[in-house]
Amino acid sequence: MYLIFYLFVIYFILFISFGLIFFVLKKNKKYPINVDYTVIIPVKNEAENIISCINSILVQSYLPAEILIVDDHSSDNILKVIQNNFSQYGFIKYIKLEDDEYGKKLAIKKGLLSSNTERALITDADCVWHEKFSENFHFDIKNRLISFPVVYFNCSSFISKIFQVELILLNSVGWASMSFKKPFLISGAGMMFLKNDYLQFCEQVETPTSHGDDMYFLEFIKNKFGNSAIQVNLSPGSLIFTKPPNDLNEYLHQRARWASKTPYYKNFLSWFWAVLALIIQLLIPVMLIFNLKFGILLLVIKLLAEMFLYSSVVKFFKLSYNFFACIVFSLFSWILLILIICRWAYGFEWKKN
Repeated sequence: MYLIFYLFVIYFILFISFGLIFFVLKKNKKYPINVDYTVIIPVKNEAENIISCINSILVQSYLPAEILIVDDHSSDNILKVIQNNFSQYGFIKYIKLEDDEYGKKLAIKKGLLSSNTERALITDADCVWHEKFSENFHFDIKNRLISFPVVYFNCSSFISKIFQVELILLNSVGWASMSFKKPFLISGAGMMFLKNDYLQFCEQVETPTSHGDDMYFLEFIKNKFGNSAIQVNLSPGSLIFTKPPNDLNEYLHQRARWASKTPYYKNFLSWFWAVLALIIQLLIPVMLIFNLKFGILLLVIKLLAEMFLYSSVVKFFKLSYNFFACIVFSLFSWILLILIICRWAYGFEWKKN
């Protein structure tokens, strides 16, 4: 019992420490993007999302040199949508993968080979940028890889609010670690890098899965240039918003896909957090069954830690705070984990059309 209790104390201390980071962290000074860069948007059947995505880029005070939309064999009318809405913009270009080219990694590579700038910023078609994104860019020429914070938007249903709590808790651990030059987590929905670095990654690294190139690229940069070459751009105005899963089934599919990459990670911190989260979550139902009072104590420790971290991040980024969704997630996240494990065991598709 003592060992289990101490494990939860460690979890509590880590989450409180990360929460304190966001309370004392000074928001990055506002700097406009002062380098030419290309936005690359890999797409597959994203006709319904691409307009909002591109419009959120076009309203920026500082526009990119190019916006390249790289199509991975879409079966919808995305080309027609682009032509009807953005044909007047000469710097917006549509590129289609060849018949023998598939996947996000190759889409990014093809976009890079067609780009005319040294740096590229990758975003997803179902994302929209904060309206002040280009004015809140803390850029250091020494950085080879820059990560931008990604959260959900349009969380109208209660279950989507729960998904938002989970994503914030997950990403905040990565943001805090990256701010202390211990990066182990990054989102491919918002990252900037040097063109030649990614092309070298494509040539030198054979990724073990068809998904998750963002994490493999993070490891590539760390191994080649060190932790100090990676930066997270923490500012309320630098947020990138993405759509939440439509329902529980889509959420489980997405999380099972994410979890399936874990065995291939070589970073100690990735393994540490994955194992710690797994043990913490699975111990809750076991203790509630065999020792109710002790199980409730552990649940309270977990709840307080997660609520503090969630509150500090929401306050820092000036997001909507949902107290009840946070409580529900913290109390029942172990159920979600069990469902994710079941979905993983059942099987899933890498890319849903």
